[in-house]
Amino acid sequence: MMRFLKVILSAFAVVGLYLLLGIGINTAFPTEMPDLAGFFKPGDRLVSRFEGFDQTVLEVGDGWLHTRLEIAPNAAGPPEHFHEHFGETFTVKSGTLSVLIDGEKKTLHAGETIHIPPMTPHKPFNETNEIVVVEGGDASAIPIEFAYILTQMYGFMDEYPNGPSVPAMLMQLSVYGDSADSWLADGPPLPIQKAMRLLMAPTARLLGFSYHYPKYVPQRN
Repeated sequence: MMRFLKVILSAFAVVGLYLLLGIGINTAFPTEMPDLAGFFKPGDRLVSRFEGFDQTVLEVGDGWLHTRLEIAPNAAGPPEHFHEHFGETFTVKSGTLSVLIDGEKKTLHAGETIHIPPMTPHKPFNETNEIVVVEGGDASAIPIEFAYILTQMYGFMDEYPNGPSVPAMLMQLSVYGDSADSWLADGPPLPIQKAMRLLMAPTARLLGFSYHYPKYVPQRN
């Protein structure tokens, strides 16, 4: 029994030292952050070749971002995921949108709307040969900090011809921690996903993964 307790205490000590190392790294090498209050402007575009998404900023205000989303023909979209703290509303302006929600596929046509509450697994995608245009209105505005992370993740993913590897994605997401409020629907329970990011973050920083890459900024016309 005593031997078992020593093993447990040793494990906690190692984890504690590792987390202290992470704090030390963040203190010694702080990330230079942009001023998010003025980061986005109407007309900015958040483009993901990997997901086939092209979002144009319509309005910025009160810490939220409103966009118009164009989904490329036959775009697979993001992995099935959920958001802990905000929901999304998709209103189809043109084309036919497919949405996987809670494991059930729904098809929306022009004029139709679907609301996805927080903590609900979902995945928008395009099964047609035409561009789908989606606007969500006030109900689907996304937090500016999350939109900023999208610009960074979109640029990061598009650096890879076939998308980043799973370890690379997990490393990059770990740097953002809970601020990247997008969680895998088919992953471990949410508390474990959060713990994984916390534990991976120091290693990710040591390997050069960053919270801010100046080259990944919104596209401007």
